[in-house]
Amino acid sequence: SNVNAGTEPGSAWQDFANINGKTLGPGEKLLIRRGSVINQELTVSAAGTAENWAEIGAYGDGPRPIIRRDWDIADRCVLVRNPDYLLVRGLVVCYAAKGLVVTYTRGGHQGLLIEDCIAHHIEGLYRPNAHGIPEWRHREGAAGDGLGSSAGIAIVGAGGKGLMMRDCEVFQNSWGFFVKGTDVVIDRVYCHDCTVRNTSPHPAVVRVRRCVMKNSVLDASGWHASAGTMGIMLVDIHGMIIRNCTFRNMPDVGNHDQGGIDFEALGNGCLVEQCTFENNAGAAIEVLGLKAPQVTNLEIRNNRFIKNNWALRLGPAEVFIWGRRPDPSVCCSTGWIHDNGYITLPGVEFYVNEAPALTSWVLANNSGYVTVKELEQAMPFNRPPAVDAGQDLRTDLRTLRLEGRVGDDGRPNREPLRIKWEVIEGTGQVTFDDEASPETNATFAMPGDYLLRLVADDGELWLSDMVAIHILPPGTSSVAAWEFNRSLDKEGWAEVNPGTRLQEWKNEIWPTRAHPVKYVAGGYFVLAIEESSDAHLLSPAPLGIDLPGGEAITLRFQNHTPATTMRLAFTTEMDAAWDVAKTTTFPVVPNDNGPRTYTVNMTGVSGWTGRLHQLRVDVATGKPLTGTCRFDYIRVERSAANAKRPTPGRVER
Repeated sequence: SNVNAGTEPGSAWQDFANINGKTLGPGEKLLIRRGSVINQELTVSAAGTAENWAEIGAYGDGPRPIIRRDWDIADRCVLVRNPDYLLVRGLVVCYAAKGLVVTYTRGGHQGLLIEDCIAHHIEGLYRPNAHGIPEWRHREGAAGDGLGSSAGIAIVGAGGKGLMMRDCEVFQNSWGFFVKGTDVVIDRVYCHDCTVRNTSPHPAVVRVRRCVMKNSVLDASGWHASAGTMGIMLVDIHGMIIRNCTFRNMPDVGNHDQGGIDFEALGNGCLVEQCTFENNAGAAIEVLGLKAPQVTNLEIRNNRFIKNNWALRLGPAEVFIWGRRPDPSVCCSTGWIHDNGYITLPGVEFYVNEAPALTSWVLANNSGYVTVKELEQAMPFNRPPAVDAGQDLRTDLRTLRLEGRVGDDGRPNREPLRIKWEVIEGTGQVTFDDEASPETNATFAMPGDYLLRLVADDGELWLSDMVAIHILPPGTSSVAAWEFNRSLDKEGWAEVNPGTRLQEWKNEIWPTRAHPVKYVAGGYFVLAIEESSDAHLLSPAPLGIDLPGGEAITLRFQNHTPATTMRLAFTTEMDAAWDVAKTTTFPVVPNDNGPRTYTVNMTGVSGWTGRLHQLRVDVATGKPLTGTCRFDYIRVERSAANAKRPTPGRVER
């Protein structure tokens, strides 16, 4: 209760109401109970000292605390204003348009460490109306932070000093992270799978003075945005060093760029060394400019370039210097590219400079190789560990075997990998027989949905993977399931008549396009609907599922539409016609603030017999509907209890 003193675990506050707007003093700690899920913005400041830092962190046992919002464009998880000597550690921020935001409204502040935090599903803000979500149209993000983008972790504003982000994971965000400041360190950050339709361009480092980014992995850290995507964008950077980082797997979705590092404009005296660029659709490194002066005195040395620009974008080259505007005030870059190793694809050069008369670049001792093995023998850099948390599982057993897999190249010190399992989300306690082993038994306290994370760390680089575990009620089996946990894989399902279309927004400063939102990413099939009276999802066919009785259909999704009922329809091998007789309606929560589980008992539904051919989920049932549905999973289940209880079903949070 908020009437408690809030000074010890036994008298904790229930939410942030008593602390919001306050300033943490030297040595003061705001600790959030592990296992908590709080749907409220945290807004604080901090006035720690160099000898006595303030802290925002966690206490107790169980999963790290989660600040989870309503998945709305106006939502923000955390806002910290003008902190001095503040440590933020061990939090999850998710399902908002802005994640963990630290903003400086004036200079003179210093000392910030954001450590071991996770930010995911921070989406929507890029250019005005770019998102393609009808109910977000003409709306802005939360005010008061100087941030116009959906960044999982952001350090912005007038510019603090002595800033560090370390051991953090950011995924399924429009912008993985956004950093400004002086004397900045970005260390051991894993930014990956930022697959957001229309609004996922790249992480960004902007207007920094002296910055080191090291030991980090950016793997598909951008995906789709009208003005282009990259592994990371750098603007107005002075004295930035990028060392021992991996930039890989930027996809080709028809955007501009789609490569590794974008030196967008401005900056001086920067270094890229001992990095690996691999399998990016565009150039590994590009020096643009477009309208503002290019970066100068850039050194690119001792890096590995492995089969980038396979979509034949700029250059096509591994390293590309832009020069399509013959203006010496713009095309003015200078630099030194030396002692790099590369494997190029057919039609791709190692280096292309479009403005050799206006720019000044020196190349020396760059070597081509035929195979990856040869390149790695010549340049034996540390590769990130390989991590696989295993297949998603559905069972009514309470104890089961986790079959994770890890691998490593033995670098940097030939020491064993540090392994750890942890619970990110779950309805009850989970006990691991050995949380330091990739293969181990886990015991779940109660039925429900769980998300587990497996981390492998070689002391320098680390990666993680997650697995969904569904503990079903006793006596229940999963006959068929669609999890939507593989990006861009609809698992045979198709959207029909959502009513959305490509839209052009002619903003004078930030023109953009919004493509229809109907894709799978981040564990959800996301479907935006606009003024459609019959929008629906259609399953693959033939399903070939025998229906002896006792079946139910379980759907977990967020209904962010005004609909109060939806409908399930089906066909069988003996009756392939879609008709009203083979349907059943079920109640849904309108304009819901998060995913909810709906179980529809099919016992007693007319025609539910024989062998199931196809399913249909009618989101709109006759009246024009606008909004967005995000489907977590759809399952066909069977249990003896369902056969004995021919009721409409149940709804669970």
